Amino acid sequence: MKGLPPQGAAGRTVLLAGWLFADLLLLLLVVALGSLPREQRADARPSPTPSDSAGSPSSRPAERGLVLEPCSFTVRTGSDASVRQQFGAQLRGAGVASRTAGFVLSFGTAPDPGPGQAAADKVNSQITKGFSHFQHAPKRGYWKGGASGKVRIDVFFLAAPDGDTAFPKGCHDEGG
Repeated sequence: MKGLPPQGAAGRTVLLAGWLFADLLLLLLVVALGSLPREQRADARPSPTPSDSAGSPSSRPAERGLVLEPCSFTVRTGSDASVRQQFGAQLRGAGVASRTAGFVLSFGTAPDPGPGQAAADKVNSQITKGFSHFQHAPKRGYWKGGASGKVRIDVFFLAAPDGDTAFPKGCHDEGG
């Protein structure tokens, strides 16, 4: 029987490799479509009709992107007023006091994880209550080894109202 695929384990291996290749190709297609810029994805959506319950496109809230680099700020732990004063001054100095936070990661320094994370969580609570642009942003507190008393706050801002997702000029990124 010439021309027929080989029987047995070798034939099944070739068949499974073909399915694996097809699955990977499908995965790459999904990733490619998901990574298209918003403008190209919008062209693929059906146009809303007047009977849509959401109304016209102008009545729906605009989607806002996220600035992918964080603005980093460092505050000394202390009273609510002290932390808010330090953080507010740094926001104003960086020119981002009116920007809305997308999410916030705080790193409390301490020799041990428990007190460091507790300091970060406390600072997150202090800035949530003190700054309206931070109230709805998810916040996470983490520990960073070192001497106690400081918290580094990494803020990932939402894009500017015009859709600009560029890193704010007055910010800096302290990195790890």
